[in-house]
Amino acid sequence: MWKPILSLVDFVDRYHGLIIGFAVLALVLLINQLIYRRRWTSYPSREDYLAAHPGCATADGVVCAKCRQKTASMPVRGSGRIFRCTWCDTDLYRLDRA
Repeated sequence: MWKPILSLVDFVDRYHGLIIGFAVLALVLLINQLIYRRRWTSYPSREDYLAAHPGCATADGVVCAKCRQKTASMPVRGSGRIFRCTWCDTDLYRLDRA
């Protein structure tokens, strides 16, 4: 009856450093998501970005307002895509999943 509890205590005793390390890593990642990451809606939509920077719409696609380089997309799981400048790494706009 007490054997599973004793094996759990033995496991925790043997690997307590790894358990604490992974718990700290999970806490740091959670804090990063809550504090330092912007919310999805804080990125302007493509239409808002082009309305704010009308000269950025070209025949080849959308270019960055800062350095006039072409954009690249970065998929965001479950949300859509965030487009960034390939040259200066500026976040430009988002495309919602259709």
